[in-house]
Amino acid sequence: MKTSAVLASLLLSLSAVAAPVDKRALVIHTETVVETVVVYTTVYEDDTVPETAPTPAPEVVSPVQPSPSPSPSSNPPVAPAPSPAPPPPPAPVVPVVEQPTSVNTPAPVPAPETPSPSPTPAPVAPAPVPEAPKPTTSEAPVVPLPAPAAPAPAPPAPAPAAPVDSAPAAPEKPAGSGSTSSGQTFSNVDITIYDNNGSFGACGTELHDTDMIVALAKPAWGESTYDVMTGASTNPWCGQKIKVEYQGNSIEATIMDMCPGCLKHDIDLSLAAWKALTGLDEKTRLKASWSPIS
Repeated sequence: MKTSAVLASLLLSLSAVAAPVDKRALVIHTETVVETVVVYTTVYEDDTVPETAPTPAPEVVSPVQPSPSPSPSSNPPVAPAPSPAPPPPPAPVVPVVEQPTSVNTPAPVPAPETPSPSPTPAPVAPAPVPEAPKPTTSEAPVVPLPAPAAPAPAPPAPAPAAPVDSAPAAPEKPAGSGSTSSGQTFSNVDITIYDNNGSFGACGTELHDTDMIVALAKPAWGESTYDVMTGASTNPWCGQKIKVEYQGNSIEATIMDMCPGCLKHDIDLSLAAWKALTGLDEKTRLKASWSPIS
């Protein structure tokens, strides 16, 4: 259509030059305007936009008033209108290449191994322990101890001397005899006092300060002997009652102990016997006499 319009305008211009016109004849001047419109198209990766042909601009015809001139004028040849520029080629579609996605898959965890049970060792029977021989006990024969020797008989009393103004002193019992002499008096002997706190005496009994007892000197006591069956003392002085005299006073006491530090026939009195005989609290040494009670 554009080409035909250009050819028509060209023919009209040639005819106007070739044929002279009248002065007052109207001249129609036609101009062709070509407008190029640039269309931008957005191309998407997935969709292809169809090409759009440019729309030609409408021809505008404007009347031209001829100017009077003495000589016929000729219109210059009209240059052909430039052909419209071809539309730009569509933008190349860049194919989208999907990159492979790497997925890290964890390695499977190995299952724990179940330990196999170890074999239980068979119980070992203990070796028999030989029994130790039982000790045999035998009773030792009891050897009876010899019975204590019988006390020697007392020597016969000496013949009485001729009578004098003062009676002679009684002879002392031999030291170490360990026998009693009934009716014999031991004069001018030392008497002392000692404490008794419940301990056992030589006769095997407990002694206290309140007991009316005395301890005989070791030389007169003799040897300490005991019964093999009962363990009781068999000394003949144990349990012997005596009469003690001091400055006109007299008491009865019992021999129940032995005085290792006393001499001859001296006696050691308990606190009760000392107080009853002397009336003193002082511990001292005095002279007195004593005799066994039959």
